Amino acid sequence: MGNGCQACTGPGRPPGEAEATGDDAAKPQHDDAGIGSSSGAELGAKASLQSFASASSGSIAESVICSLRHPQRQWVVPPDSNLTVMMFGMTGAGKSSLGNLIAGSDVFEAADDTASVTNLDSVMRYEAADGSIVLMDTIGLGDTEIDQDQVVSSIRDVALSAPLGIDVLLFVMRNARITDDAIARLIYVTEYLWGQECLLNLYIVVTFANRYLVRKDEALQWIERQAEINWRFKHIYNLVGNNPNRFVFVDNPDPLCEEPGVAERQAASRNIMLKTLAQHPKDVILPFSNNFMKSAQKLTQKEVDELMSSQKEIRELGKDESSTTSSREDQLEVSGLDKKTEAEGRRKIEDLRQRREDARRRKKQAGQALKRRLEEVKQTPAFQRQAVQEADKATARFASAYERAPDPVPGKLVASGSPVVACKRMISTLARNMGRRLTSYKQNSLKPDAPPSPKRGPAAAPKEELLEADESVHSLEVSERALDLLISKYRSFLRGSVRENFDRLVGSRPSASLSPIAFQMFVSEVDPTINQFQAGGLWRRGDANCDGQMDLSEFAMLFGGKLDY
Repeated sequence: MGNGCQACTGPGRPPGEAEATGDDAAKPQHDDAGIGSSSGAELGAKASLQSFASASSGSIAESVICSLRHPQRQWVVPPDSNLTVMMFGMTGAGKSSLGNLIAGSDVFEAADDTASVTNLDSVMRYEAADGSIVLMDTIGLGDTEIDQDQVVSSIRDVALSAPLGIDVLLFVMRNARITDDAIARLIYVTEYLWGQECLLNLYIVVTFANRYLVRKDEALQWIERQAEINWRFKHIYNLVGNNPNRFVFVDNPDPLCEEPGVAERQAASRNIMLKTLAQHPKDVILPFSNNFMKSAQKLTQKEVDELMSSQKEIRELGKDESSTTSSREDQLEVSGLDKKTEAEGRRKIEDLRQRREDARRRKKQAGQALKRRLEEVKQTPAFQRQAVQEADKATARFASAYERAPDPVPGKLVASGSPVVACKRMISTLARNMGRRLTSYKQNSLKPDAPPSPKRGPAAAPKEELLEADESVHSLEVSERALDLLISKYRSFLRGSVRENFDRLVGSRPSASLSPIAFQMFVSEVDPTINQFQAGGLWRRGDANCDGQMDLSEFAMLFGGKLDY
């Protein structure tokens, strides 16, 4: 396979992209290196959903190897991003291998005393040395015969492992048949255990998908076809807003296997994962935290505040250092600097770097203090009881929603499929060691309202709890309808054409795009009552290609305006 192969010179090269030459080909984009490699300005125009289907040609191995020889961009999660990522999925889906791929080493196969990995009962946690990423591998939630004790351990350990919340949630699934049990587990975890708000942070990672890693047109066709014929896949598709760009296909072969192009395929898979993480719009889609995680945050508020303060200081110093370095380079290119001014510039940059290193040491100390405090909290009986209560509530709502649901009628249409049978089977498994607690929760939820007690105040409102459980079955539909109403509201608020509103936000440059933070400021300005979850939902609906920016066509599609070109 030479340099003249079709995958390098023919239709396999993305349209509008040329191989870098001369100085541009060798010029580094960033001085710092986070999880990944140096990044640069992304080439090519943005597109909506159709951009997912850029064509590839040649054999699969050849396409991957040639794409690595002529990379469009090597992605990186910048240092000090503190991006918290949690993986979950059924046993055998490839979570640990995916975690090792992202981290760049076999961290989830290391011994318990490895400094970078913390092992709890149900969570393994890796933190990159440069502060770019925190990676969590859930244990137990993917077991075939999950029980309530595993659920309690998981909700407790997730709260202890992610005190600042979770930025990215990765559901890991094999490129194989989806089982009813996998769907039941996904429903329970996302809609009951962690709550619906986590869906904005959710991406689907399909492993063992070498074909779809490089042949995106076939990947799109596969997604659309599966959503048509497979109700299980359709449910997963609904969870990510029917957006194919929130699916990530990876091919992570065993390094010891004798298949062709193993190293190149792993590198391509790692790059696509880092791209997904680097483009995640954390400025508008905040880390999700369920009620129990928020309780853990309150118990460690002092330590959390100190850690967040040090993280903010590092980011600000990084911006100052970048700005100072750029200004100095610009002056050198335009007119040059005398020796005295040059020395002062160097001292200023060195001072910023030293202050940044000092802030990183303070961050490390704050992290260690938080870790010690979390270990104290874990041993607290009240915290342990609350973990049991929160897990039991989630299971009780799950049981109330599906135990009384009728079994599906067999049929051939997608709509005839249903997770009810698998959910009932999972409820039976969870109930084995939950015993009387589940009966008590369900009985309380079915009791009629009690009259207020003059001594104890108003009684609890079990009717509301039951209503919450019933509504959660249709939470996705309810959420989408609420989002439609919100978009209609914004359309009525906008004054002038879509282009005028967009240009007012980003200027009239042809390639200008709206950043997540600018979008957040825009929606808050139009409607100050909007909450973070609603703003995140609007962004997810608008940023169709999930590139972390919103261009004019996406803005127009979101708010329903016509463009005059």
